[in-house]
Amino acid sequence: MKALDAALAFLDAAPFDHEVAKAKALIIGYNLQWSEKYAAYAVVAAEEEFRFPLINPDTEGMSKTFDEAGKIDLVLRHKASGRHVLVEHKTTSDSIEPGSDYWDKLAMDTQCSKYILAWRQRGHDIGNLLYDVIHKPGSRPRQIPTLDEDGKKIVLDASGERVKTKDGKKWRESGDTELGYVLQTTQETPEQYFERLKSEIEADPSRYFAQREVPRFDSDLLEYMSDAWALSQQILIYRRANLWPRNPAACSAFGTCEFFDLCAGRASVDGIRYRESVKHRELSANEEGKELLTNSRLTALRKCARYHFHRYEKPIEPVKEESDALRFGTLMHNAMEAYFNALKVA
Repeated sequence: MKALDAALAFLDAAPFDHEVAKAKALIIGYNLQWSEKYAAYAVVAAEEEFRFPLINPDTEGMSKTFDEAGKIDLVLRHKASGRHVLVEHKTTSDSIEPGSDYWDKLAMDTQCSKYILAWRQRGHDIGNLLYDVIHKPGSRPRQIPTLDEDGKKIVLDASGERVKTKDGKKWRESGDTELGYVLQTTQETPEQYFERLKSEIEADPSRYFAQREVPRFDSDLLEYMSDAWALSQQILIYRRANLWPRNPAACSAFGTCEFFDLCAGRASVDGIRYRESVKHRELSANEEGKELLTNSRLTALRKCARYHFHRYEKPIEPVKEESDALRFGTLMHNAMEAYFNALKVA
């Protein structure tokens, strides 16, 4: 229970709202699903940064500009066999049923190859990566009937007066649109939302938690190295030409791009809508002076060269409040880190 206690302690330190309630219910379910399995493993590293040279696989030449870089979510060692296991945590709203397309998409995830190459650089013969996937509950906080002191539902008419049944003996407990009778409701409190989600998750944990190992053969790793090298050269070409073309097809591919208003000329970098940011904020600085070619950077370039420019060349960021989805992702990420760090020191 030490790992669960550490994760819950982190979440309990935050103001308890619906996003924290959702994260807390998932962490409890996660521990219920996997704690017995993890007892057979020792935690080697959690959230460990790595760097290794970017190599042209055709010439074996080393890039003078870039290093491969990233963070491995988790490295486990099987206590009985001594085998190391690389783990990547994912959260998704997609179905994680065994036959869903989600697993086919993960099989093409370049993070897998990058992480295996990073660990091989350290002398470990790793050939696959374990995807540890958490399905985010689709259920939002519900509207629940408001009750009076006797536990009766409250229905008001158009003038705001409470409505009785036709015989006038009882309070009415159902609405009626035609008559203008409205059942009074309030949103589930975070506590109520937590208890409901916890029950739903515990009743069907396989809907919310799944793990699958994805293999990478030497041919897959060579293909990734070729892709990474080609993308690094593409960055240099765009940089020398000072030309970062837009990709309009990506503007609304997964929701509206965060830089849409800037590219469309509806905003500027003036500190009101957009502001200057910090390069490679997800990793610490490279002491050797090379730029860091992270998975997120490669993903940004594949998405749109102009998007990559705004994220990594300029760089800039939107000025906006943190969304619920982003906050939830951060909460889960940090809670999982606390969970496995507790196992590491246990």
